[in-house]
Amino acid sequence: MSRRWLALALAWLAAWPLGLAAAEPLALACSAERPSVGLGETIALRAWAVPPSGQRLTYAWAAMAGRVEGRGAEARWSLAELRPGAYAATVNVSGGDGAPAECVVRVVVRRDADPRGPARETGRSLLLPGRSEESGYGLYSYLLLGSPPGEAARDRYLKALEAFVSLIPDIAGLEEYVQRRELNIAYVPVRAAPAQAPSGAWALDNYDYARARVLLRNLPRSNREGPYLLAALRPLTSAGGQGPYLLQDLSAVPPHLAASWVKEFLNQAAQERFWEERRAVQLASRMRVTIAILGAGLPEVRKAVDDWIAWVH
Repeated sequence: MSRRWLALALAWLAAWPLGLAAAEPLALACSAERPSVGLGETIALRAWAVPPSGQRLTYAWAAMAGRVEGRGAEARWSLAELRPGAYAATVNVSGGDGAPAECVVRVVVRRDADPRGPARETGRSLLLPGRSEESGYGLYSYLLLGSPPGEAARDRYLKALEAFVSLIPDIAGLEEYVQRRELNIAYVPVRAAPAQAPSGAWALDNYDYARARVLLRNLPRSNREGPYLLAALRPLTSAGGQGPYLLQDLSAVPPHLAASWVKEFLNQAAQERFWEERRAVQLASRMRVTIAILGAGLPEVRKAVDDWIAWVH
């Protein structure tokens, strides 16, 4: 009898480490309605989590400043009576077979913030003929079109450019508050400077496809369609296509999702220090989670999201 119990005990001990294997953390991303807000405003927060099949998740929101109200994936954050500065809220998500996960949302309260929502750390600039990218920025982003659009691609191009132009403030304004090394400068190559603030339609009509081809030619694949969102730690012109960079291919993305994709990229970029390579890898992961949920009802999104987003070392 003692030998039998000894054998059972040894078998149990052999299996015991498997029972204690750490569960994989839940795939989680989060963002604010807009990452730059005015004094006294209330903004919406959203968490994007991928739950185990058929299992319910629990969300717990908290903030050290202001007041957060919400129990599910969405919450409202009141920033009343807060001074200008940077603030953070957190969401902890648990449930199902995955290990609990935490995500941090950061916003900047600015005295002069545009209520329409410019991004916190991303500023736009037009890449004009004969000019190279400015030096010293922490991250360089580009919206690149591989060729003039056909009828099917025009709406997708336009939606992406409209989101890019309308959601991003001019880089010069942000430099009054943030050092260059902590800014993401977002470029759109164009053939001429606009007479007034550019619109998405103007950017499409004046887009510099030749300059975009020069920037795209050193990247993997032919990249003849687009739009492509590219974020690099160095100016793409001088880097010659050498990594690290994050490449997002929107060529097969439905037009309405292209606009949401650009918006979420900007929101996620405002949450992390993406001039650090480790953080840029996290951006790729969070974008996969967010876009997969945004396009959950679209078979082409579920199938291709991993191909659309790639972090190249």
